[in-house]
Amino acid sequence: MPTEMRHLLFRPTEVVQAIRQYQRRLGLALPAGTVQSCGPEYYAEGQEVRFRLTIVPDHVQGKRVVARQTVTPEEMTIEGPALAAALILYCRDRHIPLPAGADKALQIFAGGQLCLVSTMNPWGKELPQAVST
Repeated sequence: MPTEMRHLLFRPTEVVQAIRQYQRRLGLALPAGTVQSCGPEYYAEGQEVRFRLTIVPDHVQGKRVVARQTVTPEEMTIEGPALAAALILYCRDRHIPLPAGADKALQIFAGGQLCLVSTMNPWGKELPQAVST
């Protein structure tokens, strides 16, 4: 039986939405503010993917929200399993099918897109031995 692979590409804004939703569900909301920069990166080639966010905290003046110019931006990094969980939750909430039993991995594609790769292999990690007749 052939192996099935699916590649789901996420734009940085979608990853930020997924992280916000995931953190909220955990009761650990992201700091209030504006995302100044974000994007996927590796610690080193061939290692886990992580996603870095730089958030400029907002300041409320009356009913108007303005970005503070004197506040240091907060930097946050979401790594491997938590990042994958956020994207899986994002897919589930938007009814994007993902096989529950599939192996899942994160990759970075050109243009700063994060890719969730799901692989279904009915034989597991090893191929069956040839049967002689």
